[in-house]
Amino acid sequence: MQSKNQTATVATAGQGKIFNVLGHSITALLSEQTTGGNYYVFECITPPGHGIPPHVHDREDEIISIVEGEYSVMIGDKRFHAKKGDICFFPKHIPHSFQNISTKAGTTLWTVIPGSNFEEFFDKLGALPAGEPNLEVVAKIFSDYGMEILMAVESN
Repeated sequence: MQSKNQTATVATAGQGKIFNVLGHSITALLSEQTTGGNYYVFECITPPGHGIPPHVHDREDEIISIVEGEYSVMIGDKRFHAKKGDICFFPKHIPHSFQNISTKAGTTLWTVIPGSNFEEFFDKLGALPAGEPNLEVVAKIFSDYGMEILMAVESN
């Protein structure tokens, strides 16, 4: 169900709130306030070898557009090789993960539906101290926002 509290806008590249989330540079493009919580759109710059651990959402679907780079993507029990121009769909309740397998930083554009959870989620993850994250703390933050990490991430 969509909210009526949406604001028509053009998101200017590089102008959104920036988060450092587990080694990824995240720039919010369309926030919860702009979309009435219906969507959350962000750009993610992922260093080579980095990714997100296998996890599952209880609340959100995600659509990811590969802007630059190549990624190993897991959706359910399948693996995919995604590259520039490809679109990935991560439905809620389906385990998924991705890893940048390029030799350079990769860029992805994400749309999260609904988007009411994500800015606060990124605020919490972005507030963690620099360095290797405490996976128990990360798992707790994921859990607080309706997500479950399914296995530990290898060090990058």
